[in-house]
Amino acid sequence: MTTVNGFEKNLEMKFRKLAFKLHLYLGLVVGIFLAVIALTGSLLIFGPEIERFFNPQLLQVIPQAERIPLENVLKIVEKAYPQNQALSILLPREAEDVCQVSMLSKSEEIVSVYVNPYSGKITGGRLWKETFTGFIFTLHAELAGGEFGHLVVGICGLVMLGLTFTGLVLWTGWRNLVRGFSINWKAHWQRTVFDLHNVSGIVSVAFLILISATGTAIIFYEPVQSTLYLLTNQKPQPALTSHPDSSSSRQNLDEILHQVNTVWPEAKTTFISLPLKPEATFKVRKKFPNEPHPNGVSTIYLDQYSGKILQADSVNSASVANRILNSLYPLHIGSYGGIYLRLVHAIAGLAAIVLFVTGVLMWRQRHLAKFYRKEARQQYEELSPLSQQWPWF
Repeated sequence: MTTVNGFEKNLEMKFRKLAFKLHLYLGLVVGIFLAVIALTGSLLIFGPEIERFFNPQLLQVIPQAERIPLENVLKIVEKAYPQNQALSILLPREAEDVCQVSMLSKSEEIVSVYVNPYSGKITGGRLWKETFTGFIFTLHAELAGGEFGHLVVGICGLVMLGLTFTGLVLWTGWRNLVRGFSINWKAHWQRTVFDLHNVSGIVSVAFLILISATGTAIIFYEPVQSTLYLLTNQKPQPALTSHPDSSSSRQNLDEILHQVNTVWPEAKTTFISLPLKPEATFKVRKKFPNEPHPNGVSTIYLDQYSGKILQADSVNSASVANRILNSLYPLHIGSYGGIYLRLVHAIAGLAAIVLFVTGVLMWRQRHLAKFYRKEARQQYEELSPLSQQWPWF
């Protein structure tokens, strides 16, 4: 019995030693990237509010009785930016919000143009990458490194999952629950740093796993989608196309809005993706009350020439695979629980930064301690022959 217990204890020690090494080296290698991703992610959670706070002259207007036709809004923007191609329109969420038209410039950069939906006056225009949200998103999603950076971020998400699970193995609370949740602020700073790392990790671990898993799935969206479709025996949706009629002119946007408002009238129209090719369709997003996604995920596809509804995909009747896919973004940013869970997600992101800083401090102290021990050993070995020859030395 003693031999069995000794074997189990030895096995546990080896497992913890392996978990420690993985936790240490994974954290050291990608920790700085994870800190950047975590900080930018926390900021992006409240990106729209931050944008409105610092740019009220661009993004907020005084509500009036009626809005001008949406087709007029698009024509005003196209006249002001004749060299650009309109991509999409984000409709105002609140009465004081502007209408945002996204355009593609000749240099293939996204330009955001803001329009007063009541007067039609353009309040301003900016390159999307130069907006607060655009700049922070570029860092968050691709570390400002393009496609390669995008891949690195996905790998960092997988590494973060590894760090959370190895951190769970190493958590001191498995042996002493009270100790695992306490921080001794009066102890030596090294002990306080260890406690802070230990407690920050366990308190935020559930949210870090959720954020990392959903973020990684979003980065590798296509493989995840294909896997879910395969597991649920679901086939990808066939591409929908528009069919030119005799006039071959695009439908008026207000007619399109009228059409989509007959479908799910309780849902609010939030976003219109404009057709960019002759065979492309209108894609209109709608948001049901209490739906966690900021813009909603229910989508209506319309023929750009006839305005005929080709397909309507409601969030309420989505397949299991699509329900999982639709939940990734709300789960990632915490919008599934309102303002309070968004705040919790933002704090969890900041906790990841605390874990990185405290982890580096612990590694540095451990490294210095090993260095000093090595120096002391070398000095002892140098003095040892002298002590044998002259004992009084």
